[in-house]
Amino acid sequence: MDPFRKSAYFAAGILVLLSTAGYGQKEITGKWLSPDGDRKIEIFENNGSFFGKIIWLKNTAGKIRVGDIVLKDITYKNDQWEGKAYIPARDQDIPVSISMSGNDELQITGKAGMMSRKKLWKRCK
Repeated sequence: MDPFRKSAYFAAGILVLLSTAGYGQKEITGKWLSPDGDRKIEIFENNGSFFGKIIWLKNTAGKIRVGDIVLKDITYKNDQWEGKAYIPARDQDIPVSISMSGNDELQITGKAGMMSRKKLWKRCK
């Protein structure tokens, strides 16, 4: 194979990699229903990070309110999203990782000390 053809294949490969590098990173945006069906969040992008705010609550009693930001500074790293989640019962942020098991399922794993807990949220309208 001549050097020109090798260079063309190499350049084409680089373009394919660059064009797909961001693919799939924004699929967490949208509206999601909690596993208990008692709240909905909307995940949106702001300045390269993702955030989730409460858009609906079944029961308005408690510390959390519609409009509260509960997912913060979520960024895409190593094929998953990482950031923080606000836990109203503890009034603190905890580290979370987010992955998708399907286009309409979002698995959020929170870590508090040695404990971790997974919740499966469903995409909704």
